[in-house]
Formats: sequence, C-alpha cells, structure tokens
Amino acid sequence: MKVWIDQSRCLNSRQCEETAPRVFSIADDSLAYVRQNGRLLDQPGGETCQANVSEEDQDAVDTAAYECPGQCIHVIEQP
Repeated sequence: MKVWIDQSRCLNSRQCEETAPRVFSIADDSLAYVRQNGRLLDQPGGETCQANVSEEDQDAVDTAAYECPGQCIHVIEQP
C-alpha cells in the first residue's frame, strides 16, 4: 500500500497525525504530509510524494483516510 495527501484539500484537523503518527505529520505550513522512514515528504508534496506503508500501519492509515474531514488522504492498494 502507498499513501499520499492532497494538501489543497487539507483542513489541518490533525486527525491523521493522531491516528497514524509514523505515517502522517503536520509541517510548518500547517498542512499534513506523509512520512517515509521518518522523513517528511513535503517537497513538493501531493501525488508525487507517495509513501510506502508498512503492514503494521495499514489499518491506521485506512482509518485516517476514512475519517479525514477534508478527504485528502489517498490510499493506493498494491497487488
């Protein structure tokens, strides 16, 4: 599974960061971004910055995407 965030739709609710803190983080610009191996993927962000999600975090990422008030979290299932 991979995940990315459309920052243009982010409402800064912080729910994603609370639900899956190893995968999501709020940056200095107050928008949510994905993390990969502890590194914030904020340059440039959006669809070009997709993070691989560990099996351990997949349920939390699915929950965060479902509960996101801005519906800006995009999960890509991989075969």
